[in-house]
Amino acid sequence: MPRILGTIVSKITYLFLAGSVFAQGLVEPPSGAVNPNVDVRSVPQLVVSLLFGLAIFLAVVYLIYGGIRWITSRGDKVGVESARKHIVAAIIGLVVVLGTFFVINVLFSILGTSNPLREGFTLPTLENPNPGQ
Repeated sequence: MPRILGTIVSKITYLFLAGSVFAQGLVEPPSGAVNPNVDVRSVPQLVVSLLFGLAIFLAVVYLIYGGIRWITSRGDKVGVESARKHIVAAIIGLVVVLGTFFVINVLFSILGTSNPLREGFTLPTLENPNPGQ
């Protein structure tokens, strides 16, 4: 019985207090925090640019990690083979990412439209959070 009573009291309390939690009209975002001029069409370009940049960064880090493992293996056959697999996987990853970028460029040129990635393939910065504009 106490469990059921506790559940009922907590639900009623939630219903009475939930309206005061929504402070949408009371609190406004700081000026400059939300850009009202953001073009919705630039969001996919930003996402794709970030994904390409992240994929290239991770592939290079994986390549460096494989090189460090090769150096620290001290000629151990198992260690060298493991490091070689890391390096090969990183190179394959770089080729896949660059190949994907090439395929996207070719696809847009075949379709006869402008490639949004070619026009504004820059990573966002704090000064320019919307590089496509």
